[in-house]
Amino acid sequence: MKTCIRCGASVADDQARFCPECGGECRPTSPERSAGREAENTPMIGDRNLVSDSTIIGRQDKYEASNITIHNNITEDQSHKIVECAVSGKRIYMDRSVACPACGRQVALEYYIERSKRCERCERQATEDYRAFAARILGEGALDAPRKQRLDAEAERLRIGADTQIGILRDLQNSAPAARSTELSPVRQAELESAVRRLLEADDRNEVLPALETLEALHETAANSTVGYWYFLSRAVFAPEEAVAHYEEELTDDYWQRFWGFLAFCNVGSPKSGAAVDRLNKTFPDREADIRLAETLYLLARGFDDFEQTMLERAAELAAGIRRELLSRPLHPVYDMLTRLLQEGIRLDAEYSPEERFIQLGIFRAGRYVRRLCLEHEERQRREEQERAAREQQAREAEERRRQELEAAEKARRERQEALAADRTKRMAEEVARLSGGKARAADTAGKEFAGYDATLPARGGKWKKRLLIAVVCLLVLLIALFLIPAPEALQ
Repeated sequence: MKTCIRCGASVADDQARFCPECGGECRPTSPERSAGREAENTPMIGDRNLVSDSTIIGRQDKYEASNITIHNNITEDQSHKIVECAVSGKRIYMDRSVACPACGRQVALEYYIERSKRCERCERQATEDYRAFAARILGEGALDAPRKQRLDAEAERLRIGADTQIGILRDLQNSAPAARSTELSPVRQAELESAVRRLLEADDRNEVLPALETLEALHETAANSTVGYWYFLSRAVFAPEEAVAHYEEELTDDYWQRFWGFLAFCNVGSPKSGAAVDRLNKTFPDREADIRLAETLYLLARGFDDFEQTMLERAAELAAGIRRELLSRPLHPVYDMLTRLLQEGIRLDAEYSPEERFIQLGIFRAGRYVRRLCLEHEERQRREEQERAAREQQAREAEERRRQELEAAEKARRERQEALAADRTKRMAEEVARLSGGKARAADTAGKEFAGYDATLPARGGKWKKRLLIAVVCLLVLLIALFLIPAPEALQ
């Protein structure tokens, strides 16, 4: 039997810590009333006094415990304000609650854990986070000293007690699954192919995240070389900062993480990429062909990043000594793309598969080089467009000159025709005047002879009239012919 030291109510549950009536702390019933009275005068959290390894603040607005400040904002008028407990959902007085430093929500005192300075909900979340972290670490291998140090550091960060940590590790070790399989089931193979397809077709990071999560899950459950290849390659390309941190913090012999380690350093601009290749060579000296390819890819990445021709030439020399049949199987597409690159270079008009484009941009780091090719192509197109426009302008100017020349020639022809027509008209008028003058003189002569009776009359006088008529007709025909027949200049 317990008695509430605050309201005096009897509590039948010996395991209860707080009174169900007022929320005050319960104490076992003691025949010594003085001890009970002394207990009643003890400062409590419910009375807005914090006493466990803390500074007693009394009836103020904040509590301080283990370098953690809990803001409750309680005044005298708010001491009996009703709030809802974030853990249990019960409605309680504010002076019987406390603000959790982890989530900032009001929780009843019975759900607040003084040791870790957080509510039970945050405590459960931290425990689950530590369990997931421990499961991943234990899945990498035996619990050696380096892994134990990492587990202890994570437990300290999450404020997990030693007993809780030991219990979690014991449960994980007792329920540890068998060794990871190197072969993928049809379902896992389909998941891998789907994740790889999303990686190759992704346009932004949000589309990549589901694929990364799938590859991480496959990597944790299967020791398959293709899974490791795509998992660590995708991390080096899409999450290089995390890959570098993981590479430097982990004491691991995972081959594909070390193989793609240089690429993660390249992607974050660190000068340690060459050292990563050297460490790969020292750790796995039996993978000579793979390491030679890694060195080639490193030189390619450097060459395309800095446009250093010597690096590209050195990469071509190293690639000449690589034998495809000695490479690890996942590296065959990389080698094939490398061979095609060295044979024909990067062509903007060439047809590339999604995987080949991913290798070009993600592994060879040829993005800057491709952008330069695009700029050069655009510059050539711009120059060609300018030259074509200049040629079209010259053609238009030449056509305009020909048109003006034709108009000038046509104008000159019309002027010559008008001059010829005027000349013909003048000659015809002169000829008509001449003929008209001859007729007048002949009439005068005939009159004078008749008038003076001196002229000898011919026997028949009708022949000269015929001759005159013939002459007039011939003259009219000539004039008509001159007007109808065009001038020689007009025929040109």
